[in-house]
Amino acid sequence: MDCFHERFRQPLALIACLVAVLGASSCSRIGQTSEQAQVTRAFESWKNAMINHQTDQAMAYIPRHVDDYLTVLNSAPASSAPATNAAQRPSPVVELFLRAALDKKVPYPLRSNLTLGTLLQRISDRQLFNPRDLREITIDHVSINGNRASADVYFQRTLTALRLSFLKEGDTWKIDVLALLPYAEALMRVDRAIKGETPAQQVDQLVSKLPTL
Repeated sequence: MDCFHERFRQPLALIACLVAVLGASSCSRIGQTSEQAQVTRAFESWKNAMINHQTDQAMAYIPRHVDDYLTVLNSAPASSAPATNAAQRPSPVVELFLRAALDKKVPYPLRSNLTLGTLLQRISDRQLFNPRDLREITIDHVSINGNRASADVYFQRTLTALRLSFLKEGDTWKIDVLALLPYAEALMRVDRAIKGETPAQQVDQLVSKLPTL
């Protein structure tokens, strides 16, 4: 737990949670169905693309609606999200954090036509995530439910509390990035309780330590 909290205190840990956890390969393929194997291959392909800085290839495994969500976040500064509506949003503090990070740390020329692909490419180019961390993340026990799937996530062969979600677009399984937001919200809530911070204080602290892209 001490190691976990030390990672979380670094402001890039939240982005790493939303991004690095996506690069996963299967711990075990024995007994997998064809669909389960396809999910595993999608993760392995995403992982290899990110490790090799091939952002365009990695984005083939990210759903289209992620860019729609990014466009909404990018449309107004963090202060435009009223606190009175926080309870109606599934991840209100994560949303405030992401809006503030975009507003204060992403230059306007980049924001004007921002996509997740361009954002990941800038992060990759500036080496703001460690490819070695991706190699330590694996998945197992893939389950399929129609056009959705999920799998257990392991770090250094140790089971984590996260069960990662996927969805199928056409014939391709993709990583359901937005399904990670409630998990990140829970992590931030625990961290606030430990530190005795308000949501605004937590967001300010995290954003202030982020590098400018």
